[in-house]
Amino acid sequence: MDKLSQTLVSKFTMLQKRFEAFLDNDFENKVEESENAQAVFEPSRDLALVRGLSQGLPEDHIDRAIVVFSRLALLFDSGVLLENHDGQWRAQAYFHKGASHLLKQNTRGPLKLPEMTMTSVLKTDAAAMLEKLQLSHLDPENKTSCLLIKASPDFAYILFSSMADLWLKEHMENVRRALINGFAD
Repeated sequence: MDKLSQTLVSKFTMLQKRFEAFLDNDFENKVEESENAQAVFEPSRDLALVRGLSQGLPEDHIDRAIVVFSRLALLFDSGVLLENHDGQWRAQAYFHKGASHLLKQNTRGPLKLPEMTMTSVLKTDAAAMLEKLQLSHLDPENKTSCLLIKASPDFAYILFSSMADLWLKEHMENVRRALINGFAD
């Protein structure tokens, strides 16, 4: 009986070590990949990606807004998805360095957006907007420009970019045109 229990304990120990090694390696790889992705991320100005904003979008306007938001994550440093609830705009999600995150609703109050037409672009103070949204960690060095674009009556995007104004203006115009194509019914 002792031999059998020793054999079982030995096999369990070996199996446990294999699991731990696998999990350790998997966790280390994920941490390493995450750190590399954050350190290396640079928003793209590739026109093919910009044009891709409006291609193959779902019919449902909510799904469409979410898909476009996830695609914008490749084109800007950071961004926030706003949803309109009876004139009160609430932040629903944000992206930073290509990764998207949902927001808890009870911690953020509504925003009041200025009157604007669909797909017009407004520029505002990035630090003040991030503070209002309680997302200052997205630009701790205050190096981004903040752009607001209303894609539909129910959804708007706040986009943050560290591109120089000369390139940002052209980039944003290309994005605006793609959004017009994507949200035109």
